[in-house]
Amino acid sequence: MRTERWNVGTMERLIAAVVVLLSIFPSFHLSAQHFSIGPEVAFGDYREVSSDLRYRGVGGGARATVTWKKFSADVAISKVTYKPTSTGTTTQQFDAREVDVRLRYYVSGPISAELGFINRKADPEFNAQSMGAITAGAHMGYLLGPGVHMALSGGLMFGPRFSGGGTISALGALHLGLGLTVDALRGRLRFNGDYDFQRISRKTNGAGGALPAPIQQALGRAGIAVAF
Repeated sequence: MRTERWNVGTMERLIAAVVVLLSIFPSFHLSAQHFSIGPEVAFGDYREVSSDLRYRGVGGGARATVTWKKFSADVAISKVTYKPTSTGTTTQQFDAREVDVRLRYYVSGPISAELGFINRKADPEFNAQSMGAITAGAHMGYLLGPGVHMALSGGLMFGPRFSGGGTISALGALHLGLGLTVDALRGRLRFNGDYDFQRISRKTNGAGGALPAPIQQALGRAGIAVAF
């Protein structure tokens, strides 16, 4: 099953290199282009197969964003230590390292088309599912007031790969998101928060045929970023 998992460590190094390059190139400081980066606190709720396998955890991460004309990109990295809840049946905790990349193209009004990928690695790998998937959907941004922005997003997850195997139908995996950003110091400082929900109707092969083995995660992040 190791061949089905994406290499999270390699991807994190690649993203870090891209973020550094974007921050030092002079062309990204033009008036039509913006770049921000900063740390975040993450907290999540993870369930697998049934509500009996339920975990909650906290951790940290970082986020970088870049905007150029009609294009924008959002990269978030997090590590959450999930511990079993008191109402669950499992006793083993695990760490979840996640990379979430979203690329957007402005279409019209508040709507942008969105394409990206999600990569999550569980450690120890036998305590939860590692997975990777391509995401596609729509992103809607709204200006609530001076310096206050709200965003809604949603879409499907395609071609997921799981460390423990399993399949889904064409419309069997979805993700939803809600975000809020508040600008300060004339836009040089940003306070941001977001909430992402994933539901994957995974099935595995059993003695009696295909067995439901769904995966669900709710992940919240809050942080501060410096904008250039």
